[in-house]
Amino acid sequence: MNILHLYPADNPLITQHVNMLGEAPGEAAPHIVHVHGCWHHATVRQAMQAHRRGARIVFTPHGGLEPWILSERRLSEKLCKTLLWQRRLVECSYVVIAQGRMEAQALHQLGWNPRIETIRNAVVTNSITPEAMSQHTRDVYRKVMDSNTVELMNADARRLLTLLLKAGITGDERWIADDPPRIDDTEWRRLLIYANHENVRTIVDRGYHLLGLRHDYFDTEHITSYLPTGYEKPHVEAHDVAGITAEMHRGRITLRHFAELDRALRGDTVDDEWLCDSLQENRLLKFFRRLLQVLTEVTALDEGFLPAEPLNDRGTQKIRNLLNNHLRI
Repeated sequence: MNILHLYPADNPLITQHVNMLGEAPGEAAPHIVHVHGCWHHATVRQAMQAHRRGARIVFTPHGGLEPWILSERRLSEKLCKTLLWQRRLVECSYVVIAQGRMEAQALHQLGWNPRIETIRNAVVTNSITPEAMSQHTRDVYRKVMDSNTVELMNADARRLLTLLLKAGITGDERWIADDPPRIDDTEWRRLLIYANHENVRTIVDRGYHLLGLRHDYFDTEHITSYLPTGYEKPHVEAHDVAGITAEMHRGRITLRHFAELDRALRGDTVDDEWLCDSLQENRLLKFFRRLLQVLTEVTALDEGFLPAEPLNDRGTQKIRNLLNNHLRI
């Protein structure tokens, strides 16, 4: 994990705090940009540039968003403009770190970001040691990198996930013609965390055993992550093709839904012509054809199980985006 700290060099307390954290950036692009302090436009601009390149932001305001500071007269002339970019940084952060209970309460009341952790500052209090402060901060970094892991997975991990789902759904490794890609433990961890969040871990584990793979085991139920507001582990209410399609049309587009749609298509004895006529009657056929296109990509559903011709258009891309962004915060 490569951490880049951005902070005002003219603030000795923040500088001392950063030095205590002991994170030295490597030569590669940062995975996490940890921004310290408020109201420094150049710092915010640099952080947002890194964010657009894929870095995740952690923000420690060091008391800079306390109510009495926000109401200071010296900020009043440019407050609207200043708040605009300062608020944008807070909203884009995976997590905001408060340094005490009162600051955490103020941040919650501000309402700019619901993900708030409290880690006391060893520079100004003896209630925590520098070592404990550093460890708690590293725990937050780990939690950030264990969130929305599909965004971080490389092409080999995504391909392996597809093969694991296909093997797990069919229950037969003979459906897998390609050799599974080799991935390292970091990618394997990301894959399993994503599978857990999308509620397909059981299917993936079954595929894993069928394909005879060997990787470290990760108990993803006990790995903590940041999840979107209102997140619930996906489940599928319907069990037939038409019901699952209707459920997905109502916006429930998750990997678990695609897995269950694949399973239903492989096992469903419904006549293809009748199914398509029924979906057409309910104005769902075009949407269903788009689902079939994405299904061939994420679970490698075979041509012989396709009741209609897949459709790849702008609407299909919207479905891909909904699936890929399901865990985005």
